[in-house]
Amino acid sequence: MTVTVAPTARASVLISPQDAVRALDSVFLEASREPLEPSAARIEGAHVAVLTPDLAGDPSPDGGRFPLPDPDRLAATLTRWGIRRGTSVIVAARTPADSTIATRAWFVLRWAGIDDVRVLDGGRGAWVAAGGSLGSGPASSAAARGVPSGVVGAKPSLSAVPPLDADGARDVASEGVLIDARPESAFERGRIPGAVNAPGGALFRDGRLLPDEELRRWAEALGAAPDAPVAAYCGGGVAASATVFALHSLGIPAGLYVGSWSAWSADSGRPVER
Repeated sequence: MTVTVAPTARASVLISPQDAVRALDSVFLEASREPLEPSAARIEGAHVAVLTPDLAGDPSPDGGRFPLPDPDRLAATLTRWGIRRGTSVIVAARTPADSTIATRAWFVLRWAGIDDVRVLDGGRGAWVAAGGSLGSGPASSAAARGVPSGVVGAKPSLSAVPPLDADGARDVASEGVLIDARPESAFERGRIPGAVNAPGGALFRDGRLLPDEELRRWAEALGAAPDAPVAAYCGGGVAASATVFALHSLGIPAGLYVGSWSAWSADSGRPVER
């Protein structure tokens, strides 16, 4: 199955370091798995988006290890960052290892109804190499960047990047392509029936998304295409966000089973394939 790359798809989710340095009207987030010390250097003016609690709620058997944040709490967080519908947001991974945290931030913001969210290709390191400055002071307010402040609605928009529950993941596995983004060793120990394996961490090289041609071959090998249901899961809904992001960069709509294996395996009534 041949995958035709949509001409503007990659530019809609990814921004070059050079363009990011010139994007003074955007709100910047620096994505990190762990909280930073107050004095830690970061992209100047950027807010720090930490996996927990900013991009994930409290774990539960049904929701998995990293469920989506409570909508009201997320709305308060976005308001604090100066983000509302209509705001342009650029997300940078603090380190190459944080690339999947950046794509998780992309997913969460798109789920919340923020349409213009792009990940900085190469993250903070590429920002510095392109001449971007670092700082350790308070993050810039929305007003300082010329971005109107306002409250994001607490009810997320579910159309752009739909989160799936366990039944949704099961249906995609039977009707389309369900991608297991965990390492192969975890996949072999047990998986959702019908899933195919493609580790999500392999989609970035030194913090940069693989080129379109490599991603196109990857998608074709998996059978992922725009005309069939496609979704991804992993251990806790973080690595698979990179899979969903990469598919969107090709113009292939894809959903994320946020609860992922941590929720599926907690339900004794769910079948496991080995």
